[in-house]
Amino acid sequence: MNENIRLRLLENKDDLIEGTFCYSLFEESIFCPNLMAEFIEIAEVFLNYDNDLEIKKLLKWVIGCVEQCFLSHHDENDYYHIKNYSIDIESKWKNIWKPKLDYLLDINGS
Repeated sequence: MNENIRLRLLENKDDLIEGTFCYSLFEESIFCPNLMAEFIEIAEVFLNYDNDLEIKKLLKWVIGCVEQCFLSHHDENDYYHIKNYSIDIESKWKNIWKPKLDYLLDINGS
């Protein structure tokens, strides 16, 4: 079971796999709150049982990529824009989802 969860999380590293949070954000330019919440939930379940370094690296990578997407969205000289951008989504990223990912990185040290 853990290996299936691990592989499901790692699918986000390949932004060409449809149905993942990263595919939605990078390829479709849509920040899908449901996929972000699901990603965090699955990561939390997995990390409660396995302090996997590769999954923690993935979480750091996702955080950096999401931060870059918001920066690019706000840069008028950048062609990347989040199609469904809202202040609410960015606020949830800053105040709920990113802190939760940071917390997961701190479980058993990163």
